[in-house]
Amino acid sequence: MIAAALHWFTSDLRLHDNAALAEAGRAGRVAGVFVLDPALLARHARATRRIAFMYACLRALDSGLDALGSRLLVVEGDPATELPRLAVALGAHVVSHARNHEPAARAREARVTRALEREGVTVRAAEAALVQPPGAVTSEGRTYRVYGAYARAWETLEVPPVAQVPRDWASPRALAWIGRAVPGAPAGTEVPPAGEDAARNRLDAFLRDGIGRYPETRDLPGLDATSRLAPHLRWGAISGAEGVRRARAALSRDPTLREGVRVWTRELVWRDFFAQLLAAHPRLAREPMRPLRVRWRHDDRAFRRWQEGRTGVPLVDAGMRELRATGFMHNRPRMIVGSYLTKHLLLDWRLGEAHFMTELLDGQLSQNNGNWQWVAGTGADAQPFHRIFSPVRQGERFDPDGTYVKRWVPELAKVPAKLIHLPWTLPAMERRSLCPDYPPPVVDLDEGRARALAAFGEARARATGKGR
Repeated sequence: MIAAALHWFTSDLRLHDNAALAEAGRAGRVAGVFVLDPALLARHARATRRIAFMYACLRALDSGLDALGSRLLVVEGDPATELPRLAVALGAHVVSHARNHEPAARAREARVTRALEREGVTVRAAEAALVQPPGAVTSEGRTYRVYGAYARAWETLEVPPVAQVPRDWASPRALAWIGRAVPGAPAGTEVPPAGEDAARNRLDAFLRDGIGRYPETRDLPGLDATSRLAPHLRWGAISGAEGVRRARAALSRDPTLREGVRVWTRELVWRDFFAQLLAAHPRLAREPMRPLRVRWRHDDRAFRRWQEGRTGVPLVDAGMRELRATGFMHNRPRMIVGSYLTKHLLLDWRLGEAHFMTELLDGQLSQNNGNWQWVAGTGADAQPFHRIFSPVRQGERFDPDGTYVKRWVPELAKVPAKLIHLPWTLPAMERRSLCPDYPPPVVDLDEGRARALAAFGEARARATGKGR
């Protein structure tokens, strides 16, 4: 017997505080494996930066296993075929994995479980991504549909204890004949530092330097004032539970951090909230939560201008260009670009959702879908469609000097700060002098807002039977 247990790494690419991995450790000597599923990779083929980040996390995981006297097995194929084959070859009687909650992942896990059980292998799954898994926070057994109520109930629950890293691992020599090396990133694809050490270092820096000022600075996109842990959380290089525990530990040492810890922790609550919504209502992957049949416009030119960051609205364009260049977008511009697409342009939120899934390092169905439905007014929001962000007022409030805009829209570098969010109001001669290459707005903001309110109002009337 080479290993008593096989741990199938999926979205839990770490060793520390991994409850699913700890399940394997309880069975005896462990071997870790990642399956390169061609079907899954094909679905994400256009998301080259996110896949490159995944590979970087895998290489870091392999290094971590090397330090423990083992290595990461990497095999290619259908997990329902490869995992039973590996379990038999290794003599493993247990296969463990992180419990995933999205529809395709749940279906894949069910297929894998059936295949393993046919070989007499026991399957053990545990939560490794969320702080509180779906079903842990309910209202009389029902899924919460409003974030505020969910968050208050979430905060009353205990954070799970730290899961221990297994001590007994299969040796590299015993595994060498089975798998392959972790693939490298595509040429020319740059990603930020990845893996468990990078994630924990990022959290260290944020708790040391950023969390105290977080309530005041988190909405200022011109500053590096957020934790930027989203891609690490998405691939499980760090657990949400560790983030909560360590933030609260920092608070116990310094009571002045109370508000910063509360506000930042509530950002982690959003991850659990959206995950439990999709787990309870898988149809949300394709349909709006609210029964609103909005008559979305079809305008390929406007959509391309939005994708390219050429809408003529500075804060929107800055956000879209940051996304294209880095795979990241600050949360405040994310809300602005989403509102602009679905309200001012009146284009279907699913177009934006699909584009973000291609570009984002942290792209994940439950989070991306939940956020897009929230901003579009079709999802879990106490103010379903009356909320229409003004990109001008938002820019004047959160980027008053134009720091963020000028970083990503250099055509506006010479525009005075007082007009950086209103370049179309410059006299024609000044526009030609200060920003000759910047386009005029795709749509008049006031007209777009009025059109959206009318379209959503009609959709609500139809949904309630008042528009018949």
